[in-house]
Amino acid sequence: MIDTLKSDFPDSMTRAAECPAMGSLEGTANEAVDWVKSYARREPIAFGLWALGIGFVLGWKLKPW
Repeated sequence: MIDTLKSDFPDSMTRAAECPAMGSLEGTANEAVDWVKSYARREPIAFGLWALGIGFVLGWKLKPW
C-alpha cells in the first residue's frame, strides 16, 4: 500500500485513501434518505405539504401533452 503520510497530497485526499467508504455515493444517499425519514417523522404535515407541492409542480411541468 502507498504510504500517504509521506506524500504531498491534500489532507482530504489522504483521508479518502485511508477510508475508501467515506464520501461514497451510496453512503451519501443513505444519509439523505435517513434525514428525510427523520424529518417526515418530526414534521409530518410540513413534509406532506412539501411532497404535494413538489408532485404538483413536477406533474404540471412534465405532463405528456
